[in-house]
Amino acid sequence: MHDHSTLDISSGTESEKHEVNSHVVPVDDTLDLEDIYVEGKSRAWSTVIGACLIQFCAVGVLSSFGVFQEFFTTSWLTSQSASTISWIGSIQIFLEYVISPLGGELLDRGYFRITVVTGCTLFLFCLFMLSFAAQNHYYQAVSFILHAIFSHRWDPVDIIIPGDRDGTGDRASVPAYIGRVNPTFSTQSGIRDVSLNYMFHGNIGFAWGVRIISLVTLVFFVLGILLMSMPKPAPQISSSPALPPAAAVRASWTAVLKDARDDWPYILVLCQGFIMSLGTFVPPTYVQLFAETHGTSKQASFYALAVLNFSGVFGRIIPNYLGDKFGVLNVYIPCLATTANGMYLPLINSLSTGSADHLWKRCGISLIPPAIAALIGLPITGSILGPNFIWWRGILFASMTMLVATILVIAAKILFDRKNALALEKKLAIGQPQVVDVKHEI
Repeated sequence: MHDHSTLDISSGTESEKHEVNSHVVPVDDTLDLEDIYVEGKSRAWSTVIGACLIQFCAVGVLSSFGVFQEFFTTSWLTSQSASTISWIGSIQIFLEYVISPLGGELLDRGYFRITVVTGCTLFLFCLFMLSFAAQNHYYQAVSFILHAIFSHRWDPVDIIIPGDRDGTGDRASVPAYIGRVNPTFSTQSGIRDVSLNYMFHGNIGFAWGVRIISLVTLVFFVLGILLMSMPKPAPQISSSPALPPAAAVRASWTAVLKDARDDWPYILVLCQGFIMSLGTFVPPTYVQLFAETHGTSKQASFYALAVLNFSGVFGRIIPNYLGDKFGVLNVYIPCLATTANGMYLPLINSLSTGSADHLWKRCGISLIPPAIAALIGLPITGSILGPNFIWWRGILFASMTMLVATILVIAAKILFDRKNALALEKKLAIGQPQVVDVKHEI
């Protein structure tokens, strides 16, 4: 819903913020889900379900790479070091992020159905072909998994969830909608991690294990494609009966880049995204290998990554819900200080202003620094661990990246609050009304 409140963006209690009511213009609070997703609630929620089904499988190869890392290191690619093998996972993450702006642009241009079908088809083909990778043939494993993840980012899950793509929806609710789909990442990972381990190390083996996962993926992809639909542009609503509805605005990539060049809070968040991603993927990639090298039984180690991924269900739901209530930055900082979290894109959303198209392009740009960091982060960690797996070095490296990233986000919040305070003072001084969305207050 278009749940807006007329609150000041400065810090303080709700009652204190209402003191500026004389300078505040009320915002329409009557929009329902049909106003955002004009096909109706049933199509909106079927899209959410379809997105969950596709994500249930599409993200599995990436989020379950720790299983592949352990299996390749100990059984399948024994001639390669852990650092060399980790390039497989890092290239996957890099391509997943770096292709996102292209996928988003195709969706903006209306190529929803062909984009999803093409991506799912290529993903499924490459995943199946991975089952033919021969033992100790490193580049076969690299090429098949690499192309599978390249195909994944053609699955436009987060972008098609009901939201403000044309400037009419509730952009403040984007964290909540994403929070409803993102938990499928963690749920499916917990299931897939255990299943892959038992198949790879059991009688089924690596090749048939991948083929079985491919068959399950085919079923989920077909169901997801049938359930999902791209929302038509919602009716444009004018802020005044005397004014015509505003037309949707499309921003050029050049204009977005020029605008971002002077936005220091946004730049600092991009920097923290780079630093954070150097260490974010270390635990899920190496936790199973860590368990085995510390004397954990083979069967018990199978559940190490599953427990880690499944615990992310709470980390993807609760922070997004709280961010919708108290501001994304206010929730993001303590979460980042204690553990990595899935609020990076909602954070970019909260820092951004302008048209919906402008917002999504900024989100696309914001994925480039994490992509580059993820590409080099895992191999760096593997080199730090060395052939003897000196784990405290890798743990220290990942921990320091989180610490530095937290400092950068705190600096971004200080600059963002200062920028908003100055803008508010300027508007109040010249007598202009101020419209503020409480859900964007950070």
